[in-house]
Amino acid sequence: MSPDQVFGIVIVSIAAWTVSRVLRGPLGEALSRRIGGRTKGDGNDAQVDALQSRLAELEERMDFTERVLLREREVGQLRPEESS
Repeated sequence: MSPDQVFGIVIVSIAAWTVSRVLRGPLGEALSRRIGGRTKGDGNDAQVDALQSRLAELEERMDFTERVLLREREVGQLRPEESS
């Protein structure tokens, strides 16, 4: 082997090692998310899920309160609203 071939093999080896190290880091993760069709905002999914569950809980509480108020009004415990 000539010194030029050895030099070429060394350069290619170093370049391959460098590329593999870079792709294992944040840049590689960003590329894999991009290729996989996920966006940067996917990290907010947990926060969105938490807000959706809180909203669902509030809706349930409101429905319960409306049912209780309606039942009390029907029984006569509450006065019907007077119109002005």
